[in-house]
Amino acid sequence: MPWFAPLAAVLVIQTTATILSRIVATLAPPMLAAHGWSAGMIGWLSALNTAGSVAFLLAGTPLIYRLGSIRSLQGGMAVGVLGALMLVLPLPAAALAGSFLMGLCYGPSVSGGGDILQRLAPPQHRNLLFSIKQAGVPLGGVLAGLALPFAAAALGWRGAILAVALLPVLSILAVQPMRAGLDAGRDRTRRLDAKSFLSPGNLLRPLSVLGRAPGLVPIGLAGCCMAIGQGAWFAFLVTYAAIELHFTLPMAGALFATMQMVSIGGRMLLGWVSDRVLPGLLVLRCCALASAAATGALALSGPHWPAWTVFALAALAGIAVSSWNGVQNAEMARLAPPGMIAETMAGGTILIFLGYIVGPPVFGAVTLLAGGMGTAFMVNAAATLLALVPLTWLSIRRSR
Repeated sequence: MPWFAPLAAVLVIQTTATILSRIVATLAPPMLAAHGWSAGMIGWLSALNTAGSVAFLLAGTPLIYRLGSIRSLQGGMAVGVLGALMLVLPLPAAALAGSFLMGLCYGPSVSGGGDILQRLAPPQHRNLLFSIKQAGVPLGGVLAGLALPFAAAALGWRGAILAVALLPVLSILAVQPMRAGLDAGRDRTRRLDAKSFLSPGNLLRPLSVLGRAPGLVPIGLAGCCMAIGQGAWFAFLVTYAAIELHFTLPMAGALFATMQMVSIGGRMLLGWVSDRVLPGLLVLRCCALASAAATGALALSGPHWPAWTVFALAALAGIAVSSWNGVQNAEMARLAPPGMIAETMAGGTILIFLGYIVGPPVFGAVTLLAGGMGTAFMVNAAATLLALVPLTWLSIRRSR
């Protein structure tokens, strides 16, 4: 089967799942005001969103083998609709549960989408195609950052969430024509029950498989460190701009969208560079350095900075902070043991998501202790630099 249409299908799902995951970050100011929550609540909502993704990556591989990658992606979208609707209920517990469900929605786009591309992508273009798939993350961020604040101004923040909940439904219908072809090899004999999902063997497989090929663990750990810095930008940039830089909500949303918009091209650029110019590991090391520098600069910003300088920094972060994921995914896929691409992608992404889980709550705690977000961003810059340790170790080992 040609790879063009499947790539488009995976990109659509990735984009939609990302829009859902950005609801809290983009609409945080009015949500905080409506519920009387502190900024630390954003960290917990973001962490639960990521925890939902990790739960699927740990336990959901049997679903992909039994139903097929496309049907699993569609099921994730259906769960995402339910999670988004729960955010409008006037109950903190509902918001927390909704964030978790939207994280479950995102999980299939990692292992299922990775399985589709690894089967169909030409080897000489694999990094680029994985980066195009991952471009759905900033594309979803752009759409969320530009559309949701204005939708909230016109419909209220609850109305904006109800409107965006229609997108997963449209995505389910859009990819349905490809289901028969792409899911033809699914295992119809595999049983789906509590034991198949929750058995120790199934839960441990995504992480244990990382030890079966040299290099998988260091690349996964580097992704974890870089995700700590990236997660801080994704979860707190709008709130930081609105509260500490005194931006209006639409202007703060535009700042977030600027970073995400640059990242669309940035991910494709880094994918092309790692295919044609520089080794993927070197690209990742450069990204770690640049990401730490950009995060440190944001920590030093303030309301006295001209708005254009903050937007310029957000544009730089679009490449430095937000564009390494496709290269990292492609490196994991390239090293995956034969026949275990879904488990490898799940295990590597779990390590990345651990950074997303740990980072936002720690960021919120440092913010409360320090009385501002600047110190928290500086801590995240230091955490990002730790990615150089496993990447440098792996480079030295390969050079021997």
